Order: sequence, then C-alpha cells, then structure tokens
Amino acid sequence: MPLWIRKPQEQPGTYQFSGTFFVTLGVAATLTPDEITAIYLDIQLFVAETGGIDYLQIYISETGDKLYFIDHCTKEMMEDPQFEEGQNYCTLLFAHEY
Repeated sequence: MPLWIRKPQEQPGTYQFSGTFFVTLGVAATLTPDEITAIYLDIQLFVAETGGIDYLQIYISETGDKLYFIDHCTKEMMEDPQFEEGQNYCTLLFAHEY
C-alpha cells in the first residue's frame, strides 16, 4: 500500500470538505479502501485543526503518483440562505483525470 503525503497548501481558504464524498473510477480501481479512508480522515483532521482550507489539496505517493482532492463549497457558501445541500461535495481524483 503506497504512502500518500499531503503537500502544503499554497493558498488559505474556508473550504470544509464536509459534503458528499466522491472518488473517481480511477481512484476506486487503484487505491485500497484503507488508502481512500486515510486520505479522507487526513483532510477532516486538517480542517478541524485550521477551521478551513484551500479548495485544492494535493497528495503525492512514494512512487510519484499525484492525487487532487477538490472541494466545491466554502463555509460562507454553506451559510448562505440560498444554499442547497446537493451543491456540497468533494472529489478525490488522480491528477491525470483532471
């Protein structure tokens, strides 16, 4: 099982990664459920520690593969009265799938 390391974020943000969690077919076919869960839990811990993060988080494996973890909604968007829960989702994908 490869080790996935989150790179430091380049920008601050208020994204929460709290919506529906999607993975692409490529990620589902390549990573183990334990790897996917570890990445998801790492993001949740990072958000809890900081109160919000950039919409794009990048993970690199020890073999050089790259994952993008992208969130769709900021905290401010979710607090808006017009916000619809179906708009809140985050996606884990390989960089080459972007």
